[in-house]
Amino acid sequence: MSTDTSAPAREPAALTRRLSSATFVSFFAIAVIEFAVPFVAVATLGANAMIVAVLGVCRFAPQVVFARAATAVVNRYDQRTVMLASEWLRVLAFALSAVALLASPVVGFVVFALANLALGLGSILTAVAVQVLVPLAFDDRDLPRVYSRLGMAESLADGGGPFFAGLALAMFDVSGTFVVAAGLAAAACLLLRGMPRVRVSEPTGAAPTRDRSTLRHGIRANFATGPLRVLTGWALAYNLGQCLIEAMLLIAILERTSIGAASYGVIKTCAVLFAALGAYLATRLPKALSGGWGISLFGFGAIGSYVLLGIGLYVPGAAGVAFIVAGFALDELCSGIVLVLIQTFRARAIANEDRAAATAGYRAMNLTAVPVGFLLGGVLGLVLSPSATIVAVGAAMLVFGLVIWSPRVRAVAA
Repeated sequence: MSTDTSAPAREPAALTRRLSSATFVSFFAIAVIEFAVPFVAVATLGANAMIVAVLGVCRFAPQVVFARAATAVVNRYDQRTVMLASEWLRVLAFALSAVALLASPVVGFVVFALANLALGLGSILTAVAVQVLVPLAFDDRDLPRVYSRLGMAESLADGGGPFFAGLALAMFDVSGTFVVAAGLAAAACLLLRGMPRVRVSEPTGAAPTRDRSTLRHGIRANFATGPLRVLTGWALAYNLGQCLIEAMLLIAILERTSIGAASYGVIKTCAVLFAALGAYLATRLPKALSGGWGISLFGFGAIGSYVLLGIGLYVPGAAGVAFIVAGFALDELCSGIVLVLIQTFRARAIANEDRAAATAGYRAMNLTAVPVGFLLGGVLGLVLSPSATIVAVGAAMLVFGLVIWSPRVRAVAA
């Protein structure tokens, strides 16, 4: 590891606060834009479903397409520079979006697409840089606390961003909302200026090795050991199954329960708070659950929670609604906990020189599972009823979730 000695030394607690604050502000701005762009595209510009789909592709495709490029950038430059560049990219995208509608709807659509591309590129750069930065800038014993704070910041931002975006669109109009988002991204830049300039160094005296920036190498690093193979497989199954269900969940809920659109929005927003609670509790678990046993238990809880949604669709009345609410809450709570535990394990299990490629490969695989899941869910929804599909997929997730009880995972030390 190399550091820039010109950066002021900071206590771990102060550095954690600064990084988590920057994460909250940045993710809050992103959540505002992710709500505002499709809403404005449909409500103001009259976008059809295909345009909304294209905007979604522009948001997530760069994180797969540019995974290798992100690895090379993170390995070449210090992490503070990468994170700052990513945040300024968002500032520019949001500022251009603020004036796009002044030209014409066509220009607005083009700029929104470019803004989503910038968001996607910024997301992969930031995600890889943070996963490289944390193990280099903090002691091993501080990792769970740091990941817990980052998880809480991200969850709270994801929950509050859409609510704020709705208010902002009503109070400040469209351009004003994008200006506010640009200001938030700029504030994140100011916070990130206090981060240390850490960068990955090749092992001293190491023999020449294959290119560590390739996506193939990054994917391979995620399957290098037994526990990594199991956890990577679990993550892919979780994301694939979740998106299979999300493709038709709202339709099934509106068809078979008394939950309306407004109630559904409240339930989803409140569920996010359980993710923040899970991230908070992750560092306060009993010693026996802070390692592999905790990963197995809460990983199984997260992937198995979707069975409750399926049950809720077939149980009449208030009991069915209770099952659905419990399913959402259990998923967010368990995923909030297990994410901190898995991030801590990955930080310890993956070598520094492989970390950027492994993170990029991990995100590329999981983000590829997202559109595949939605597509398969849509196809299954045409063959089966939405509610039957949710039950079938939930049961399949529960069965596959048994894999995370592997002795290799349970043996992981805290």
